[in-house]
Amino acid sequence: TVVAVAGATGSGKSSLVNALAGEGVSEVGVRRPTTSAATAVVWGADSAGPLLDWLQVPRRHAAADQPAYAADGLVLLDLPDFDSVRVEHRLEVDRLVELVDLLVWVLDPQKYADAALHDRYLRPLAGHGDVTLVVLNQADLLDPAGLAACLADLRRLLADDGLRGVPVLAVSALTGDGLDALGKELADRAA
Repeated sequence: TVVAVAGATGSGKSSLVNALAGEGVSEVGVRRPTTSAATAVVWGADSAGPLLDWLQVPRRHAAADQPAYAADGLVLLDLPDFDSVRVEHRLEVDRLVELVDLLVWVLDPQKYADAALHDRYLRPLAGHGDVTLVVLNQADLLDPAGLAACLADLRRLLADDGLRGVPVLAVSALTGDGLDALGKELADRAA
């Protein structure tokens, strides 16, 4: 099951993939954009080589640990930023979004309402709500009331996009809050 982890510059996609993998698989940095090509993390005995060849994903990593939530055959793709200043990054995101089994949109409290995300991706992909999951990363930056307000507004925006009922999870790649729930959701989808 191939899961694309997609989002804007600075949303914490790579940090989230690293947290789920339990190790530094994707480069994280203050320089933007950091991710220039998709990186795959594969759980299980099968390296998913032919599938990743077909997807044209050259960077591959076999996950060393098998967290309780990791499903055998789960492949996470850390994608470049869809809003990168480099056109080839956006083109890579556009190409892979059409080919994966599950889309995980990683948003952050600062840019969750960005028109580029909603107009270019979420609204046009509304017919694919069954294979869409939204993660509000960096939830640790908000107090409980701020987090509740942000999640309510995000759900309103998603409903306006035609994605009412799509799961929305609050996560912090930094503190680990919400990672188990996200991992379980990914494992359930893979199963």
